[in-house]
Amino acid sequence: MPPPTMTAIIVSYNASPELRRCLRSAATSRGVSLKIVVVDNASTDDNVNMIRDEFPQVDLIVNMTNRGFAAAVNQGLTRATGNIVLLNPDLELEPDTLTALEAALKRHPHVGIVGPALKYPDGSLQPSVKKFPRWIDLLLILTKLPNLWPGLARSYNGLDVDYKREQVVDQVMGSCFMIRQSCLDDVGKFDEGFYIWFEEVDFCKRARDRGWSTLFTPSARARHSRGASFRQLPARRRQRILRRSVVHYCRKHFGWLVTWLLLPGLFVSWLSALMIDAFRLAKPQRAKNF
Repeated sequence: MPPPTMTAIIVSYNASPELRRCLRSAATSRGVSLKIVVVDNASTDDNVNMIRDEFPQVDLIVNMTNRGFAAAVNQGLTRATGNIVLLNPDLELEPDTLTALEAALKRHPHVGIVGPALKYPDGSLQPSVKKFPRWIDLLLILTKLPNLWPGLARSYNGLDVDYKREQVVDQVMGSCFMIRQSCLDDVGKFDEGFYIWFEEVDFCKRARDRGWSTLFTPSARARHSRGASFRQLPARRRQRILRRSVVHYCRKHFGWLVTWLLLPGLFVSWLSALMIDAFRLAKPQRAKNF
């Protein structure tokens, strides 16, 4: 039997129901010879047993500690064959998603990375294309101001993107992220300095610097719940991880001098997470008093 022509890598942490749906959708993919590698980052639910019982064909890597996304992807890459597609566990493919993504790579030899159109579970469009962040965008991300006034980061957030048109872009969301094998060989593995967040942005940036393009194609579609694993973490930990990723990206692509300009945003990020967790802790107590 010939080896698979494509490998799907899924990094999972305590997302058993979502992962089951993702694996079922991957198993129904048409027109590709697919190998599936799941890297479990020390889940405490029935993730591992579910995979072993229901999907014995999956190549399973079980970590004893949560190594983060980039490191886990790199583990999966050691088992990969052919083009690679990274899938979040809360993503569901359509039967032709992978063939459409691979067809886009064949149409455009200069493209190293391609992403599909994403929909929320209710069927509405999920924005998935952004510009490479400038240092001011990184500062705004930390302050959360674009959540209140989206226009502040209009260019970075790709608010003007026409999602009906296939186009070369700076970056596509890492929830469904196909990489040409020769691009990966050229660019190298994911930077493990990112625990989670900005690792796919960094990869797209490094690919661009090596002469590869990133493509968005609406001919491929998938459904994405977004953040099933990461929502389980307290706000303080989520923001701590975000701060480290933002600082690492800024230092790597803009230098330490510019990184110091992020200090006000780092303080706002820390303070807002502290307030969110305090509010969540107080909420049950207030409920009991009524």
